[in-house]
Amino acid sequence: MKIGLFGGTFDPIHNGHMKVAQAAKNFLQLDQVLFIPAGDPPHKADKKISNKEVRLAMVRLAAEPEGALVSDWEIRQEKKSYSVDMIRHFRELYPADELYFIIGADSFYDMPTWWHYRELLGMCTFVVIARPETNRDDLLARYSGDEVPPRVFFLEDLLVDISSTQIRKLAAEGKAFSHLVPPAVHAYIQTNNLYTNGGENGTGND
Repeated sequence: MKIGLFGGTFDPIHNGHMKVAQAAKNFLQLDQVLFIPAGDPPHKADKKISNKEVRLAMVRLAAEPEGALVSDWEIRQEKKSYSVDMIRHFRELYPADELYFIIGADSFYDMPTWWHYRELLGMCTFVVIARPETNRDDLLARYSGDEVPPRVFFLEDLLVDISSTQIRKLAAEGKAFSHLVPPAVHAYIQTNNLYTNGGENGTGND
């Protein structure tokens, strides 16, 4: 099987995330996309993010009706979880399958600063979500040293003009955002008074 691994803070998950997952599945003919909400992401140590169980619930509401899988593996970790740990876990879980790590262009550019990134490069194929200004040569030039050359597909011509930051801001201001998230996620946010001054999870990050 070909499995796409799609990690993120998902605070909240939105239509752009769903669009990326579907585009990656269609482009690479993936058998399955697995959403992996982050627990305690190292790169956001100085940021406040919403309760992990809340974020997991929203991902399940968005992804499972579309036939995607959701893993709580990172959510359940009691320490910071690095991408290499996550890929190791799913490599062991799916030893006979091909793993595709769906990742934004900015994150792919920063990967040489990640924990054990050389090992990570050799464990999976990367699906890079390219922006209009993304330069493939500049990105790949980051990996011209002694590391394993990454196996990369670029997901291009995909306009995703939505961010979790934008949604949190709209919710905090009492403005409409139902057009930016799946209906079940919108209902969950409204019912639980999320991202408002009076809500328990008034702030967060993408």
